[in-house]
Amino acid sequence: MDRRTFLQGSLGATVAAVTSRAAAQSDALPSPASPPVPSTGTREVWLNRDTAPTDAAAMANHLATLTKGHGDDALDRYLVEGEVGALERAFAELLGKEDCTFLATGTLANNVAVRVLCGEHKRALVQRESHLYRDEVDAAQRLSGINLLPLAPDRAVPTLEEVGAAIGASENGPYPMKIGAISLESPVRRANGEMVPLARVRGIAELARAHGTRLHLDGARLLLAPPSFDLDAYVAEFDTVYVSLYKYLGAPFGAVLAGSKTDIAEARELRRLYGGSLWQGWMPAMLARDTLPGFRDTIIKAHEHAAQLIAALVASGRVRDRTSPDASNIHLLEMPEALANAAHERGRNAGVRMRRWQQGVVPLFVNTTILQRPVEEYVALFQG
Repeated sequence: MDRRTFLQGSLGATVAAVTSRAAAQSDALPSPASPPVPSTGTREVWLNRDTAPTDAAAMANHLATLTKGHGDDALDRYLVEGEVGALERAFAELLGKEDCTFLATGTLANNVAVRVLCGEHKRALVQRESHLYRDEVDAAQRLSGINLLPLAPDRAVPTLEEVGAAIGASENGPYPMKIGAISLESPVRRANGEMVPLARVRGIAELARAHGTRLHLDGARLLLAPPSFDLDAYVAEFDTVYVSLYKYLGAPFGAVLAGSKTDIAEARELRRLYGGSLWQGWMPAMLARDTLPGFRDTIIKAHEHAAQLIAALVASGRVRDRTSPDASNIHLLEMPEALANAAHERGRNAGVRMRRWQQGVVPLFVNTTILQRPVEEYVALFQG
C-alpha cells in the first residue's frame, strides 16, 4: 500500500472511531436544559462564538482531500519542512517577521515568547485580564521563574501612565529590577474582544524601547480584526507575535510564533525543552494553510455583513449599538430582554445560534458563518 492510500485510509478509520466514541459518550450524558438547535446544513450560523464548532468527519474528509496529490513532500519530521515549513514561511511573510515556528498550543507560544524576550531579566508586564496571566496556571512563573506584574484590572488596555509607573517602580525600587518584556493580548477575550489601539501600542512600544524592554503580542484572534485594522503597522511594533491556528483557521490545534531569526531559533530550542517537538504537525499545518490565503478577504466581508445588520437594527429604533470603538469581532447590542429572548428562540428554530440577553445586551460575534444568509433574514429574526 502506498503512503497516500495509507494516509487516507487511516483518516477514515480515525473518523469512524471518533464518531463511535462520541456517540457512546453522548448517550451517557444528561439531556440538555434547552431543546437542540435544528440542523440546517450549510446554512447553520454561529453568532455566539468565533467560528463554527469542529465537525470531526468533515475535517477529516477535507484533510483527506488535501492530501491527494501530495507525497512525502507534505510530511514534516519533528516539525521541520513539509507542510509545517510551508506554513511557517507563509506566516512569517504575513506578519512581516524574519522567521516563524509552529507550536502545539497558544499557551506554549506565549510562554516560550516571554522566556525568550525576558532573557536574564525575569519580570514581565501583562494585562490582568490576559490569557497569559489568567489561564496558563502560572506557567511563566513556575517553569521560567518570570514574575508577571498585572496591569489594567477589568480593562483591555493599560494606560501609558500604568506602564511607565510599573517600569519605574521596578527599576527604581530599593532592589532595582529591569522589566524584561511586556506582553499584550489583543484582542482581549475577557474584555469582549476589545483590542489595544495602535496609538496605545506605539506609546507602550516607545516606553519599552527607552528601557530596553521587549514586546510580545498574544494575537491569538488577531486575524478576526475589522476591515480598518492595519496588520502590518500593528505587528511591526512587537518583537514576537503569536496567532492561533484552531480558533478560526480550520485546524484541530496549533499555533505559530513569529519574530527574528535569533529569537525563533531560541524558541525552537525551548519548544523541545518543554516537550513540544511533535513527531509530525502536517495535519493542522495543511488545514490552516488551506484556509489562510483567502481568510482576510472573507472575514472583511463578514464584518461588512454584520455592519449592515447592525445598522438595520439600530434604524428600527429598538436596538442600540454599545460596541467599543476598539472592538475586534464582538459587537454589543442593547435591546429589551423580551426582544432578545424572542430573537434567540426564532434563531434557535432557524439554525442561527445567538448568545442570550445579559445585563441589557446581546453579544454578536462576527465570523465567516454569517455569510451563509442574507442580512434580511437576520433582521427578520430580531424584529419578528
